[in-house]
Amino acid sequence: MPAGTVGAMRQGSLIATALVALLVAAAPARASNDPLYPQQWGMAMVGADAAHQVTEGQGATIAVVDTGANFSHPDLAGRLIAGHDFVDGDDNPTDEDATDHHGTHVSGIVAADANNGVGVEGVAPQAHVLVVRVLDQNGTGSVENVAAGIDYARTHGAQVINLSLGANAPLVGDSDTTLSDAIQRALDAGIVVVAAAGNDTLPFCEQPSSLHGPFMCVAAVDRQGQRAFYSSFSGFGSGYAISAPGGSGSGGSDDIVSTAGGSGYQYEAGTSQATPHVSGVAGLLVSVGLRGQAVVDRIEQTATDAGSPGPDPIYGAGIVNARAAVAGYSLGGGGAVATTRAGAAARVTVPRIQRIRTVLRHGLIVRCLSAGAGRCSAHANARRRTIAAGSHRLTIGRWVTVRAFATRRGRAMLLAALRGHRRMVATVLVRLPGAPLQARRVILRP
Repeated sequence: MPAGTVGAMRQGSLIATALVALLVAAAPARASNDPLYPQQWGMAMVGADAAHQVTEGQGATIAVVDTGANFSHPDLAGRLIAGHDFVDGDDNPTDEDATDHHGTHVSGIVAADANNGVGVEGVAPQAHVLVVRVLDQNGTGSVENVAAGIDYARTHGAQVINLSLGANAPLVGDSDTTLSDAIQRALDAGIVVVAAAGNDTLPFCEQPSSLHGPFMCVAAVDRQGQRAFYSSFSGFGSGYAISAPGGSGSGGSDDIVSTAGGSGYQYEAGTSQATPHVSGVAGLLVSVGLRGQAVVDRIEQTATDAGSPGPDPIYGAGIVNARAAVAGYSLGGGGAVATTRAGAAARVTVPRIQRIRTVLRHGLIVRCLSAGAGRCSAHANARRRTIAAGSHRLTIGRWVTVRAFATRRGRAMLLAALRGHRRMVATVLVRLPGAPLQARRVILRP
């Protein structure tokens, strides 16, 4: 892929391109009258049925920044909002992807209609998809167009942005911050951004590593809940890490079936397919009143553990669990009403990988939430030295961002690491009122 371009997270030969007929004679596994629902094993894995007893995503708007969407598909009727086409420069973001209808497939996983007697259903079948086209018929596009598409979604009502796309591996730590700056603007606006980890079997998330805020990187698992062989890891690289159904890449029913061209359906595999499962769950949480970081925290806290006990670099927090995520919440009256307890426990989040240049200019990022008044203070230590420190006054029940700025000795150490193209590992110690000392490990990359 040429420098400065971004592409859909395709699996190449891993994609099963055989179309599934619209009329499929299959006995439904539950009360749904959608004929392809029994083949949607990913929905069962994430517990979508139980979640839909609470909410189907009413009132949520999820932007799919991709190749556009098929507005004539019967299973997406009433679900799509036409945004902008940054490829052709108009307001007709129709999916012209002749290979795998990438944006249409992703949109169907998010919000295909449920119980309409047609095809499949989405994770959030009453949510709306804001369609923003930034990739051409070949699934490629410029970084500038993708950044513009993210900005468009930010200013046009999206509460969640789905990015089933990415650039080459050099995007991690890339000196061109056009894309990461656009994502950060969305995060700063309280929008949840959900992005694909990548399909290159790399040991890190193939997304910008300097992000902080409600960002999730999604790895893919197969039908058995094992990491798909093609999937890059979600646990190193960016923000919060999670896994979701993406298919085995072997074709047929072991991959993910969703909407395609015309009125058809097809199976595809990739982190592109895993990502909208998480975006859909984010939409369900938006519909019950959660926003931004609270959505990400809830998804992480309720994930089904996979791999080594607890969070790990391969599966992240685990496999997304829609049923557990919405448990204890309900839709009520004229709006969403949370039925969980009020008040917030003390919590600390620190992006696992941060760029040395960013730390030198803007400080090391730490986010704090406390139920008590006072200050959140953070000290970063490396090689028995305090390399950065900072604090911020707390607002009860709200997240605050602490910027720990480099000390004189820390600045010298960071500059030396930057010039030598070496990474540093630091331990961040965070103090909150009424809570024990919190310790987090962070990797500082040149």
